[in-house]
Amino acid sequence: MEKIMLFCVFSFLIVQISSSDASEHNVTLLRFQLNETITLNCNMTYNDEIAWYHQNPESGQLTLLIFALAMDKKKELNAKHENTRVTVKEDRRTKIVSLVMTGLMESDSGLYFCGRRSWYSDMHFEKPFRLQIEDREDKVQSVTDPPEEEITDEVTLTERVLMFSGVGLAVFLCFLVIIIVGRNIYCHGWRKGWTAAEHAGLNVQNSPK
Repeated sequence: MEKIMLFCVFSFLIVQISSSDASEHNVTLLRFQLNETITLNCNMTYNDEIAWYHQNPESGQLTLLIFALAMDKKKELNAKHENTRVTVKEDRRTKIVSLVMTGLMESDSGLYFCGRRSWYSDMHFEKPFRLQIEDREDKVQSVTDPPEEEITDEVTLTERVLMFSGVGLAVFLCFLVIIIVGRNIYCHGWRKGWTAAEHAGLNVQNSPK
């Protein structure tokens, strides 16, 4: 029973965190061209641990790019596929850790999250960045051409669906567990009452008149 309650509480926390992040996050839109170098900044404190993540805009897959400590120690975790185009720079004066990416490619498009935490605290994510590749050729738009789609700095519908899919599953599982537990409690109480009634009936029959 305790495990079930812990599962429900954990699912509720996931729903709260995911819904707030997905609905309230605005993103900083950055456009880039192929083979360019770009720098993304993240605030830090002296004892912070910094982690940069990249979310693919098509698959929604979240990849850990690099993990760094604030004390001049950094470690790239992608050992099997080392990304030499990604480095981290630290400026202790301004308390900023920068993710530097060189030789940008089309696959670098998507959302970038900077997570930081102090020692054993929870990971805190700052405002994400969205990298969007520019057209390779300059296009001249005529009067008869339809207007281009407005580019917003909010999370797209596809990204919201990917974020909330896991939330919906957690809510469904928690609801299903509650129904099963309630049904078991009801059946157990009903059987217990029936047994007590039978026992009381037998006592009445066996009592001396």
